[in-house]
Amino acid sequence: MHKFYITILSCFLILSCGTKEEVVEGELTQEEIEILEETSQINTEEIKYEGSFKGEIQGKKIELKLNGDAFELTEDGRRAHGNWSKVDDGTIIELEPKGGNVAVRYYGWSDNDTWVAMKGPDSLTYIMPEEYLKRIPN
Repeated sequence: MHKFYITILSCFLILSCGTKEEVVEGELTQEEIEILEETSQINTEEIKYEGSFKGEIQGKKIELKLNGDAFELTEDGRRAHGNWSKVDDGTIIELEPKGGNVAVRYYGWSDNDTWVAMKGPDSLTYIMPEEYLKRIPN
């Protein structure tokens, strides 16, 4: 009978002594942190810059076409053209007009279908409320 109790007690201790990671409510586990880091990193090689984008920014209807390193922008019927370039890591672009004027020169990448208008050049923050251009079919 003692052997039976010892066997049961041994099994219980083996099963209950597994390692448990104690997680405080509201804190992330190491595994969750690693998953967030992997999924939050932007691969700038996957950004699709070229295309046509449309939206309303600062009360003006805007259509932006990016083709190679050139851009064409229509702002309430007025046209501007020039070159665009990547700023820093490529998640921000700057429009450099050669002809015409543009109200917003800086746009931040949100996803491959959205560019968000930004203030600049001293403060690369989003214009509030957030205004953006969405990709449209060519």
